[in-house]
Amino acid sequence: MNRNIIKQIPNMLSFLRIILIVPIVILYNIEGCHLWAVIVLALSCFTDFFDGKIARKYDAVSKFGRGLDGFADKLMQLAMILCLLGEYSQLTVLFAVLLIKEVGMGVIGLVYYKKTKEVHGARIYGKVSTVFIDTTLITLFLFKDLPDLIVWGMISVCLISSFFAAVMYSLMYKKSFNEIKTK
Repeated sequence: MNRNIIKQIPNMLSFLRIILIVPIVILYNIEGCHLWAVIVLALSCFTDFFDGKIARKYDAVSKFGRGLDGFADKLMQLAMILCLLGEYSQLTVLFAVLLIKEVGMGVIGLVYYKKTKEVHGARIYGKVSTVFIDTTLITLFLFKDLPDLIVWGMISVCLISSFFAAVMYSLMYKKSFNEIKTK
């Protein structure tokens, strides 16, 4: 296969993940199609796992790809939460926190990019938070009638990890902006 085509596969997988949001939401909301929504969600998670691996293996990591991958992840999380709100109204808090956090981090990231033409990739604390959120959402997708205590416990872990990641990313950007000023 042509090396230039291989280098485009990670971005194609990220775009596919964004496109898969539509059938996931539709299938989730059609009576009797819940399992199909879970299968498409699993396919989406599969593409998320492999896009980064392929990008690193074939030296296809790009600023655009890093941004697209993160955007696809967050869009998928927000869409899943919207699907689940009917069964789990407690997710309203997580939705609001994630929306505010991601919009804020997106604005800071764009300002940083405008000044430096660089994109900060995901850090371990952001990846850990994403794993907690994804695990919680997939669990809630699979099991529709979990007790409130378990749901609140999972959401609390997501909120704590999101808050920690937001603080750490804010400190990282503060340091980066300070370095720009001293140059």
